[in-house]
Amino acid sequence: MKLVDKNAQIPLYIQLSEIIKEMINNKELQEGHYLMSERDICKIQDISRMTVNKAIMHLVNEGILERRQGKGTFVSYKKQKLTYERMQGFTEIAKYNNLNVRNEILKFELSKPSNKVNEYLKLKDDNLLVFQIERIRFVDDEPTILEKIYIPKYMCPGLSKSLVEENSLYKLYREKYMHKTQQARQVINPIMLNKSESKLLNVDLSTLGLKIDRVVFTDKDEVLEYTSSLFITSKHQYEIILNEY
Repeated sequence: MKLVDKNAQIPLYIQLSEIIKEMINNKELQEGHYLMSERDICKIQDISRMTVNKAIMHLVNEGILERRQGKGTFVSYKKQKLTYERMQGFTEIAKYNNLNVRNEILKFELSKPSNKVNEYLKLKDDNLLVFQIERIRFVDDEPTILEKIYIPKYMCPGLSKSLVEENSLYKLYREKYMHKTQQARQVINPIMLNKSESKLLNVDLSTLGLKIDRVVFTDKDEVLEYTSSLFITSKHQYEIILNEY
């Protein structure tokens, strides 16, 4: 490991993070390999534990390193890129990339939506019911996405838990309910996972994630679905391609 330059104007934690990056790029540290302890790095570099921790957390937040509870810090595996180019569901995108997806449904019920949900669904009748679905999405058996989905009952009459378990929602929209999806509007925000979310997705408390709120419209300009998704980004990256017509 190269040593930091204590006389340089560049902060020590930045220097150290660049040294670790270089070691990864040069294959001195391989994907999945254990990074030596903070204490050992302190001894080699003759710098404070706080500085070492700051450098490591900087790389963790970039997705270059990952911390495993009770085991230490490891070099992250190269992320699988999942590309959104058109109106399709996550299941279809994952299968295109040869990834196995399965769902664990935590909640499936028919009820009146909250005022916040109704802001997205734009229901004109306060008595209209909505399918509320909460599920964990596993990619290659790793919990990756936490979803809360809201679908107006009149858009998908007869929707059941078993249908959602066994099919892509977008496939159901197209083939069972004959809806043509025209447009989706998404708002993306980085967040830190809370205790419940961290437990469900099997990651450390306050792990960084992406919260994506998406509203899907049909070609008749009806709201078909509002979904709030929480993605963890340690294994995958998400690319959205926008085409100009």
